[in-house]
Amino acid sequence: MFDSRTHGHRTAAERVGPFATRDFLATVWRHTSSPGQVPLILSNERGEVALVEEGDHLGLLGHEDLVDYRSPLGDAVDLLVEHFRTFGRDRSFRFDSLPSGAADVITESLDRVGWGYRMATHTQTAVVDLPDTFDQYLTAIGKKQRHEARRKRRRFEGEMGGLRLATFEEPGPVLDDFFRLHRSSEGRKGRFMTDLMEEMFTDLLRADGWRLDALYGENDLPAAVVIGYSDADGYYLYNSAYDPDLRHVSPGVVLLTELISATIAGGGEVFDFLKGSEPYKFRMGARARPLHVVESIT
Repeated sequence: MFDSRTHGHRTAAERVGPFATRDFLATVWRHTSSPGQVPLILSNERGEVALVEEGDHLGLLGHEDLVDYRSPLGDAVDLLVEHFRTFGRDRSFRFDSLPSGAADVITESLDRVGWGYRMATHTQTAVVDLPDTFDQYLTAIGKKQRHEARRKRRRFEGEMGGLRLATFEEPGPVLDDFFRLHRSSEGRKGRFMTDLMEEMFTDLLRADGWRLDALYGENDLPAAVVIGYSDADGYYLYNSAYDPDLRHVSPGVVLLTELISATIAGGGEVFDFLKGSEPYKFRMGARARPLHVVESIT
């Protein structure tokens, strides 16, 4: 059902990272699809959209906990209209995680076939709009947070004997460190990193644009590791883990601050924390980007 071809279509929504690409969706599907789900890739020379059918229900491919942004590619309205007419009016549907632009494509398609629907904001991502320099970024987050960022960096360097950020673009020992740190997390986060998830993350790291960034002190064991994706727009932080025994030196925040600095230095325009409304993201300068859900009226 999947292949690596691309027709060069632009995403209907801006700045959605890797999440609408065939390679990403194929990886998620390969590792997390459920029995009874049927993938359906609607594609022609004008556009593309990845759907999934499960019985009498229609959705977008991939679990919403793993696919942070949804977006059709190119002009997909006619493709969706044709499929909706075939799918049948009496079935249910739910299209989640739609930024503006993507939601417009879905609702226009539903309007053209005359289907009733409900649209609402159901979650958000957290995006930092990056200035030209790191000093400008520090000024933008305000005096208190600027002081905290500098204080935490000094404390990390003082207690850890230094500070080093390293990037890795393929699986290896640092990926194993990431898994180990993730499993040591408390609660749901610690339970998330199953063997199946490890396999999925390993495959993601083999794809173009994906990378690990690790924060070190004076030794060779990372204090924190993140996996993310970078492109011409900036950086998308997909998942992270840190050593809970080092929480007193704030390795997670220090790593994120260093990554923001590196992204600015590389010419990136956004640093995207992706889904979630955790307060630290907004303390670090993020704005909320609403994501919409469009679903059938029952």
